[in-house]
Amino acid sequence: MKALAIVVALVAACGSSDRGPHFRAAGATTPHRGGTLHWSMVQQVRTLDPAIAYDEITAYFTHALFDTLVGYEGSDPARPGSGLKLVPHLAESWTISDDHLVYTFTLRPGITFSDGQPVVAGDFVYGLERVLATAESPFPAFLDDVAGAKDVVDHKAAHCAGLRAIDDRHLEIRLSRPYAGFLYILAMSFATPQKQAWVQAAGDQLRRKVLGTGPWIVESWDEGQRLELARNPHYWDPTRPLLDRQIVLENIPGDTAYLMFEAGDLDVVDRLPAPVYTWIQTRDDWRPFVHASSAMNVYGERLNVRKKPVDDVRVRRAMNYALNKEHVVRLLSGGATPSHGLLPPGLFGRDETLAPYPYDPAKAKALLAEAGYPDGFDIEYVTIKDDTSEKLAASMQADLAVVGVRVKITLMSFATYLSAVGREDGPSFSYSAWFADFPDPSNFIDTRFHSRQIAKENSNNDSFYANPALDQLIDAARLEGDADKRAAMYHQIERVLYDDAPWIWNFHRKFIEVTQPYVQGYQPHPVWVRAYEDAWLDLGPDGARLPKEAP
Repeated sequence: MKALAIVVALVAACGSSDRGPHFRAAGATTPHRGGTLHWSMVQQVRTLDPAIAYDEITAYFTHALFDTLVGYEGSDPARPGSGLKLVPHLAESWTISDDHLVYTFTLRPGITFSDGQPVVAGDFVYGLERVLATAESPFPAFLDDVAGAKDVVDHKAAHCAGLRAIDDRHLEIRLSRPYAGFLYILAMSFATPQKQAWVQAAGDQLRRKVLGTGPWIVESWDEGQRLELARNPHYWDPTRPLLDRQIVLENIPGDTAYLMFEAGDLDVVDRLPAPVYTWIQTRDDWRPFVHASSAMNVYGERLNVRKKPVDDVRVRRAMNYALNKEHVVRLLSGGATPSHGLLPPGLFGRDETLAPYPYDPAKAKALLAEAGYPDGFDIEYVTIKDDTSEKLAASMQADLAVVGVRVKITLMSFATYLSAVGREDGPSFSYSAWFADFPDPSNFIDTRFHSRQIAKENSNNDSFYANPALDQLIDAARLEGDADKRAAMYHQIERVLYDDAPWIWNFHRKFIEVTQPYVQGYQPHPVWVRAYEDAWLDLGPDGARLPKEAP
């Protein structure tokens, strides 16, 4: 009954002639500080330990709490596509040796942790070595190119030979081989400095005890319910953030979130239900407050290629031909682009000439028969408890049924899902998505499909796909300094993955948020997505929200 009531309310809301914004901006011409931003998530935060946290939801908060040597420029609403340039953060400058193996960073003077303790170069060394030595961390593979990193991972060494604090303000990182994308890795939140005494004192409570360097601090956290962030008074950039705090509600379904937003209980809402998004695009009064950006993501259905029946490439190709991507685009109200592989439109290395698998049920049936499944088969499909994910799963289930693949949908919480699909003995067929850690094709391809990313648990390569010839090509592309040659290598890599089909290649999704009219200076970030450091609230006297003026 609750779900029915929500649907009825949404239909009524969209059908009303006066469902425009309830509030207006005060009209300030310059940004100013103050106020609390309220928003929500459909899932919950698993951990705030930067050495462990590695999912879309948690990344919103690790980015907010933990700064790094380098970062990205802010996303400017007036400059679509901005936000990908690397700029100094905790490091004020750096140099790279002529052979591209030695990076030397000079830290900003006076930088501190959120409690006022000074940050020194040794804190970066400890933070990175902790990542390498932590069995539960998904990040050591990102540091494979650092000299001596594997010795720490394999417990052959207590310290990493390639990491050195020259003095308190100078850090040296030495690579064993050049990698053009290495600076991007140092912008990931796991590369934050950590204070050894704090980590040891926090113990197993480090997942919620935060000593960070980012623009925000944790004010309170009622896990699964509500996370409150406040401005970090010790942040190195005194001009940011402009907001006083953020209040984030966890486990709020998308339909419910929109009703809360429409009632004024939330200042920002994303993942709009498809009928609402379709309706809101027709409203002149709402359109200025719809923020859409091309995020670096890919969505699909991951197949564990070591488990029957999807260990047969003919079966995997058949499932690709069976999926009608136009159904998906309609379900997402046009907010998606069909994919032919991992790399999103516009990313360097993407083969723009490679078309997605066409919808061809006859070809799918023929491939299944050739593989020994003329009557199809039964298979379990695992996805997360989320309105949109469930609708997409049901659509895919109907498409596959046409060719005889009978899908049983199993719903899991986000945390349970992550644990399940990362295990070699986990489900053979599941929802999957990838949000780039940095804007380079290696972050998609290497992370998801190189065999070195395979682990029995917490495997980034959760298709458990291993192709020695492709591994060699991926490694060569990682080292190639000539941009044209490197792009051609990624085109070849894409075609191999297209043919081997370790996923059902589905779509790339635009990130869409709607803000209340008084939320100013905000644009979703292409890497961090929900980053509110530059947002400000244009409110009335004493921080009051001003009602919209009568027509």
